[in-house]
Order: sequence, then C-alpha cells, then structure tokens
Amino acid sequence: MTRAQPCPLTLAESGALALADAAAQLDSADEPAKFLRALEHNRKVWQTIKALAERHNWRTPSPRMADYALNTARKMGLGVADDQLTTLVDIGHRVSRELAGGDITIIRERAYFIWESRGRPHGQDLEHWLMAEMECAGFTTH
Repeated sequence: MTRAQPCPLTLAESGALALADAAAQLDSADEPAKFLRALEHNRKVWQTIKALAERHNWRTPSPRMADYALNTARKMGLGVADDQLTTLVDIGHRVSRELAGGDITIIRERAYFIWESRGRPHGQDLEHWLMAEMECAGFTTH
C-alpha cells in the first residue's frame, strides 16, 4: 500500500517544531557544555522565529516574548537565575503550541514522513530543516 505524501509543513509548524526541540534541549541539559550548546541553539531559533514573526505579521510570539527569550539566551548563563531559564523553556513550549495550532504530536508525525520522503538524511537537526523550509518560502537567513 502506498502512503499518501504529506503536505509540507508551514513555516509556523516548522517554527513550532524548532522551538519545541530547543526548549527540550535546554530543559534536559545536564552538564555545562550541553547547557551552553542548548542556549546557543535557543538563541538561533528565537532569532529566526522573531524575524519570521515580524516578516509575516504573526500574532505569536509577541515582540516582548521574543526579546525576553533572545536576551536570556544571549547571556549564555551568566547572571541568569534558574527561574529565568525555566521561563525561557516555558515560553518556548507555549509559543510552540500556539504556532502549531495545538497538538505538536501531529506535526511531529508529518515531519517524520517528510524526513522519510527525503531519504532519511542523518546529521541534519531541526534547525537545518527550519532553515531549508524558510528558503523554500523565499525567506533568506543571511
């Protein structure tokens, strides 16, 4: 039986996946090197999400949320309290749900089918995929 081709993810859905992944990485960082990589990943994802939101007039994230996330991630852990990091993770999850329109699980399943249809490439994390989706939509990241 041939499986139907899934429709491509929207920019908002790709952004939702990227934010969910970035928040999960930060939340599960259990050593300093992982923590710093997770913060840098969060910064890059939030920078992209903020630019997309401004360009496409998205209602979420609000400029205030995006600025908080960027400012917190830019500090690379210096002078950042645990509650600020918890807030960064929570904002990432909340904005992810809003961009996904609710259930991120459905989008993850669609993303899996897209990954399969592209030949199951290894070594390409969600950030690269988001960048490719943005380029396909005519948004340049440079």
